[in-house]
Amino acid sequence: MPMQPKTKLVNVLIMNIPMAICLSLVASYLGLMGQPIPPEAFMGVYLKSVGMNILMSYVISFFVGMFIPAPKWGMALAGKLGLTPRDGLKFGLVMTAVINLVYVIFNSFILTYVNACVLNGAPIQALLPGILGSFLPCYLVGFIVAFVWAPIAEKIARNVCNDPAPEM
Repeated sequence: MPMQPKTKLVNVLIMNIPMAICLSLVASYLGLMGQPIPPEAFMGVYLKSVGMNILMSYVISFFVGMFIPAPKWGMALAGKLGLTPRDGLKFGLVMTAVINLVYVIFNSFILTYVNACVLNGAPIQALLPGILGSFLPCYLVGFIVAFVWAPIAEKIARNVCNDPAPEM
């Protein structure tokens, strides 16, 4: 739904907290599966990876949320499907599907590149298999988190910024 710029900023900042955490938990786990890490060291390596990925994902998601018009694209697709905000759940599912797709594409590409190629020295040829291996699980987790959290984040942002939701 349309919102003032400061409301959008607060919404993006609030929305990205659980998204960054959940995507990082899943992506880090998938990235470490099959690595030759002794079982007793796994949790330490995992938590270090998760911490770094949460920070990167939060920054990536901030820029995506502020500068990529994913909500506009979601509205456009919903409109092409004959849906309006009055359609409630169906409209929300389409919006979430599009917005989450954009977030996961950017996060998957950048996080996989940094983790696999930069930090672990994998050749660039490992990028596509790494993305493909984590994309679907990250998309599903991101979709669920976004679908549940987006209305809450928007409500908080609108309350903080005194920006009432438009009438439907």
